[in-house]
Amino acid sequence: MDPSLIDRPVSGQYRIACGEPCEVVSFDGYRRQGTAWDVSVAGVYVAVPTPFPHLGRKVLLTFALPGDPTPITCEARVQWHNRPSIAGMGIRKRALPPGCGVEFVALHSDDAARIEAHVRAAISLAAQRLVSRLRH
Repeated sequence: MDPSLIDRPVSGQYRIACGEPCEVVSFDGYRRQGTAWDVSVAGVYVAVPTPFPHLGRKVLLTFALPGDPTPITCEARVQWHNRPSIAGMGIRKRALPPGCGVEFVALHSDDAARIEAHVRAAISLAAQRLVSRLRH
């Protein structure tokens, strides 16, 4: 199935739901356990409790992909924050829990290939479902 049937997101990168535990660590002593909420070939949205790591800060991120027990550990940079609102979800992106978006800075090529394969499989499945619905 052709993934081009699915509109490309504004960011230019397709994201898939992840929902796997993660750990975010920085060299200045920051350490938080959280959830890798969604993932793309460019980065991850991590739902972590406040305080968040500083914007621009490089962190060591460890997470797994759904259905794949082999952890991915990589260097990433904090690109944006989604601070908590009074209602409990994020202020900047209300559909997401509080957390931050991180961009991969150093990612092993094997891990990048695994992420890309997961994203492609999810997009292909979504395209197949869309076509199936349109036919019925």
